[in-house]
Amino acid sequence: MSALSDQRPGVKPIISALRAPIETLHDIASEIFRSVWPASENAWLTTAELQLTRRTTRFGVPVLILASIVVEQACSPWVPFERRFAWCVTFICTAVFLYCAAQILEAQPREDRAGARFRAVWRSAFAVLIQFTWCSMGLWLRAHDAPIDHLLLAFVLAASMAGGVSVCATHPATAAAIIVAHGLFLILPNALSSAPLDHTLALLDAALVLMMTVQAGALHHSIAKMLTLEHERCGIVDELRHAKQESDHERTRATTAGRAKTQFLSNMNHELRTPMNAILGFSELIKYKSFGGDIDKYSEYADIIHQSGLHLLRLIDDMLDLAKIEGGKLGLRETELSLANSMSDVFDEYASKADSSQLSFLKKVQPGLPQIFADERAIRQILANLVSNAIKFTPAGGCVTLFAQAEADGRIAFGVDDTGIGIAEENQARVFERFGQGRHDVTSADKGTGLGLAIVKGFAEAHDGEVKLESTLGAGTRLTVYLPAERVRPVEHRLAS
Repeated sequence: MSALSDQRPGVKPIISALRAPIETLHDIASEIFRSVWPASENAWLTTAELQLTRRTTRFGVPVLILASIVVEQACSPWVPFERRFAWCVTFICTAVFLYCAAQILEAQPREDRAGARFRAVWRSAFAVLIQFTWCSMGLWLRAHDAPIDHLLLAFVLAASMAGGVSVCATHPATAAAIIVAHGLFLILPNALSSAPLDHTLALLDAALVLMMTVQAGALHHSIAKMLTLEHERCGIVDELRHAKQESDHERTRATTAGRAKTQFLSNMNHELRTPMNAILGFSELIKYKSFGGDIDKYSEYADIIHQSGLHLLRLIDDMLDLAKIEGGKLGLRETELSLANSMSDVFDEYASKADSSQLSFLKKVQPGLPQIFADERAIRQILANLVSNAIKFTPAGGCVTLFAQAEADGRIAFGVDDTGIGIAEENQARVFERFGQGRHDVTSADKGTGLGLAIVKGFAEAHDGEVKLESTLGAGTRLTVYLPAERVRPVEHRLAS
């Protein structure tokens, strides 16, 4: 035990000394693996490395083909023609084939992780093939007992390794293929030779390979940092562009909402002043007994005051209902009710107004329409707003139809169909917004407050339903409210209760 304890202090420095190179090798292996098989978060980096490598090596194949011919001729004093010709033809055919295959594969752009892995794998495989074929000159063109030939091959391979590392350090797997292929054909043939000069060349080549490995790592680190900064810069630019677009969109919406609010206030001013003036004017006539003892006249004016008061009450109710809907505080008093009866009440209420507007007012209710579970006031408000809108925007001689029916899927559909002026397609998306008025071509002075359809939509959604708008400019509008099948009470249920 004491002997082991004595040895421990000497072991720790050795382990500490080995830890740094082991970690370095681990980092290099991780980077090479990442450059061939990137994870989702690194796919962009591998794609950027491959794109940069492709740009820096676009003339690499033609240059190597020309260099292979020059090297083959330079070795002619020492190497037979058959060997030189076989190596040169093999390399040129391999290079041309890989170049053509690369062009075909590049025509299949895929920007996702699978695409990055696909390109990284085949490019790394191509790099290994072309590098080993090129570096095989260390065997094919090596002549025994010809030191000058060995020096020439060592010089050519060393130069091509340095050039390859400098332009391909961007992609670790490609740089690794270059270093490994050149290292094998530079070091092994000279190391296995019996000539002292070859042994010296092997040592020098090993030192060169080590230096090129360090150089490749340093270059790759710098380039990866540059690509990361560029990626972050592009991300920031995209975020700023998106933020600007959102800001422009919100500003446009705010401007539109401001104009709509101004229009709403203008219309509301008219809507409030008209009945208020009637109430004040006619009540003043009654107060001062302007018509003496004409009781019928006073009764007529009292009716006008009553109708104006009801109109004001409806306006106030609309604004309160919309405030509750937008505030999420709308409370429903749900009971079983007859939709047909509610429709009959609304039909009777607006029949005289439709008649005075010279409109045909029809009611089409499917026989045996089941009862629904809903808030009666909300349903009447929906119907009243739909009918009021239809009468308001349908010219004299037109037709307004109040309808209700059971759908095949169990839902209840009810609404209003008119032959009025319609709504332009570009305005249909905002007619349900607060203050939204989709019919800007209305010639009538009575354009309304813009609250009606917003309230209809709010009440329908409060009942888990929806509103569907179908309209063609100049050909009429059909507004349908759908209540879900869960709110329908069939006949069997009513009998049981």
